[in-house]
Amino acid sequence: MSADPFSNPIFVERRIFLEQSQFWSRRQQDEYQLNSLRRLVRHAHARVPAYGRAMAAAGFGPDDIVTLADLKRFPIIDKRAIQADPDAFLADNADRATLRHRTTGGSTGTPLTIWYDDDFLARDKACTNHYMETFGLDVFNWRSVRLYGDKLAPEILAENRYWRVEDGRKLVMSCYHITAETAPAYVAEINAFAPRYIHTRPSSILPLAKYILQDGLEIRPIRTIACDGEYLTDGQRTMIERAFQARLINIFGHTEACAAGFPCQHSDALHFLPQVGIVELLDEQGRDVTEPGGRGEMVVTGFNNPTMPLIRYRTGDIGYLGDSQDCPCGRHYKILKGVEGRFQDFVIDAAGHPTPLAPAVFNYNDMDWKGIREFRVIQEQAGALTILIQPEAELAADDPAVVKALLERRIGAILAGFHIEVQLVDDIPRTRIGKHRYLDQRMDLRGIVTFE
Repeated sequence: MSADPFSNPIFVERRIFLEQSQFWSRRQQDEYQLNSLRRLVRHAHARVPAYGRAMAAAGFGPDDIVTLADLKRFPIIDKRAIQADPDAFLADNADRATLRHRTTGGSTGTPLTIWYDDDFLARDKACTNHYMETFGLDVFNWRSVRLYGDKLAPEILAENRYWRVEDGRKLVMSCYHITAETAPAYVAEINAFAPRYIHTRPSSILPLAKYILQDGLEIRPIRTIACDGEYLTDGQRTMIERAFQARLINIFGHTEACAAGFPCQHSDALHFLPQVGIVELLDEQGRDVTEPGGRGEMVVTGFNNPTMPLIRYRTGDIGYLGDSQDCPCGRHYKILKGVEGRFQDFVIDAAGHPTPLAPAVFNYNDMDWKGIREFRVIQEQAGALTILIQPEAELAADDPAVVKALLERRIGAILAGFHIEVQLVDDIPRTRIGKHRYLDQRMDLRGIVTFE
């Protein structure tokens, strides 16, 4: 296996394919999706126990998938269904010793481990490269800023420096140290580095945008701000674009990589790539949303991960169907005018500064939730966080004191400005309506968090 996804031949093949297929007719798209679905179902039936059992119980087989509508023969699954029997969703010819994994938390605080191989990673990276190229961004050669949630080494922070440079062209900046006092240094470093674009989350860049506008900090115009990972309001988009004098492109992606949506040069609406998977938008009765502007839950089927295929998987995201499914850009993709997904949540450090929580707990590059069934972060006072952890059986069997200390170190290394107390629990109660939010913020944030 190749360690570098960009040197994998599949990356180049996929990059060319996405470029050549983006302006397919609807008929071509439907043919591709049907062929991909039938190939996926044959594989899942033969190799993935959960789907073999589901198809047997429902009385159909791979040959019964004749149209795209036959996808609805499958039951809808969610994270809990997979957590109940994770091995049943892995292909029986997969060797975990050779696989990669990453965990997703989501706004519900219910982590899920996704297993995949190097070929899947190459396809995933090609997809990212494709939508960046759509906006004329050269991810291989241009200078950029990553303001996302990355952990910096203690020796860097000890110098009152909140960034590092990778590969000579990527300025990786901490989103946990942006205050009125440090914002001028952030701006000066960005100006000196002269990036062409910034990759970020809304909650990571909003504090810096606020200080730029509020304190009149002068920043050189940035070509593009690429945001993902969180819900973005219209007011926040306006603030970020004004502060950086840039076009903000808001991208939909998730750790499971069953769907990818991006805007175009003509619209901020999300265009979902049919080459990645099938996106259903379902109302409360499980019917397809067809009215422009209609609201529904996103249920996805991914084509690109045979190691752990997900068929009719509930993302927990709520989407709004586009006012039109025709766009001047010429792509005949499914268009959603917006998605309400992971909301932005802030915790308050000991100095009274708001710190974005999602970049810390959902950045799978630094935080691994493998072995954890559910979690909840509680804040009652500035600078202190209590984290309730419901471990999986494999972790619960270990010495509780050792597990507690390990998790406190792991989380504390990212949220260094907080006292972290981990409590291992048998159950985390849900809200009255059955929701499970990952943050229980008990402080009054009025006057502290003002990013609208």
